[in-house]
Amino acid sequence: MKILFVQGYLGKDEPPVFPLGLSCLAASIKGHSIEFFDPNVTKDYAAEFEERLSRFLPDILGISVRNIDSTNKRKTVFYYKYLSEMIDIVKSILGSSVKIIVGGAGFSMFPQEIMEDETRIDYGVFLEAEQTLPKLLQNLDKPETVKGIFYRKNGKIRFTGHPEKPEINESPLPDRTGFPLNLYKNIPDAIGVETKRGCEFNCIYCIYGFLNGKKYRLIDPKKVVDDIASLKEEYGIRDFMFVDSVFNIPLSHAKSICKEIIERGLDVSWSAWFHDKYLADEFVQLVKEAGCNRIMLSPDALSDEILIRLGKSQRKKDILNTYNTLKRVDGIEVCYNFFKNPPGQSTYSFLKLLFFYIKAKLELKKRIHFEFNSIRIEPKTQLYEIALKEGIIERGGSLLYPKYYTNTATSFIEKIFNIMLRLKGA
Repeated sequence: MKILFVQGYLGKDEPPVFPLGLSCLAASIKGHSIEFFDPNVTKDYAAEFEERLSRFLPDILGISVRNIDSTNKRKTVFYYKYLSEMIDIVKSILGSSVKIIVGGAGFSMFPQEIMEDETRIDYGVFLEAEQTLPKLLQNLDKPETVKGIFYRKNGKIRFTGHPEKPEINESPLPDRTGFPLNLYKNIPDAIGVETKRGCEFNCIYCIYGFLNGKKYRLIDPKKVVDDIASLKEEYGIRDFMFVDSVFNIPLSHAKSICKEIIERGLDVSWSAWFHDKYLADEFVQLVKEAGCNRIMLSPDALSDEILIRLGKSQRKKDILNTYNTLKRVDGIEVCYNFFKNPPGQSTYSFLKLLFFYIKAKLELKKRIHFEFNSIRIEPKTQLYEIALKEGIIERGGSLLYPKYYTNTATSFIEKIFNIMLRLKGA
């Protein structure tokens, strides 16, 4: 069969991101003719999409819904709205001759709602697809035999049950053949490298544990660095991002990857998300030597009371110790993410965070960057239950269209943050 994989369209509101998930699927699917299309690296996506469909005439169209929205209340961008627009184009060219399969993290968060909302989707692939999709392609007339599939029968949406999680260390490396990597080359953090899946932490707002599981599935450090070397040697790409939710957990795994990069003498430059609690001086020097030029942190709050309410494992002292460590290391940018008005927010905690922000900007100047965001309420999270209890959302209501948590007792603080961000042009 001829399969066209398509990255979900972001509407030119965000920088393009290389479709790592689709390249993993490409490596897992054999015996089919496969092409790829990313509307986010085109000048006129509709015209180029029509041209590709008309030329290739795929039997299967696989759409990756990576993100539903930008998750930032101050500047919400709703990417999901482009899904039906893309399907309109597909149907106008190919009619009923093509089967449409949708997957990706965004789909897996809202599979029932999306299947109900967009009735032209034939199949939905739930959670990780490396094992599920190849089986579905062999059983399109018998989807009920494949775990992890949403499909339609007699006008009703059916689900075949949760699939097993793939052992990713045994999976092949991503196959980037056929992707226009040169179009992502100069975009910061656009090209991703994966070292593991899973997240052991219990942040109340986060859906990673549902999507990828609580248990870590690690990729052998040598295999990870093989992927990095392939990017550099085959495509001339030396800048990338580790896409793990947290790179330095387990710490021994992260150290092994860094040492492998150094031992091979790879001249690369990369960024990653780190946990504040595990960034001692020696490790920071190691990641710098391995090519890290940007450390991203998401402590989310600077108050122990709020950190506990958010389910975070670090405490204020960990955040400040890490800041003092990073302050002494030149050549690495530091990026922080905090929430504007989380559960437990108070005027005092807001002022302490504001003082930290001002102090850090004065000390590190252009080396440090801050993001202050609202908390999107996601399904399958503890925050969902909190929002229900506080009457912010109703049970059974859809979260496909974004809803946000804000601490009503200190709602004025969110307004202050928004004014600050507008003034600095963020």
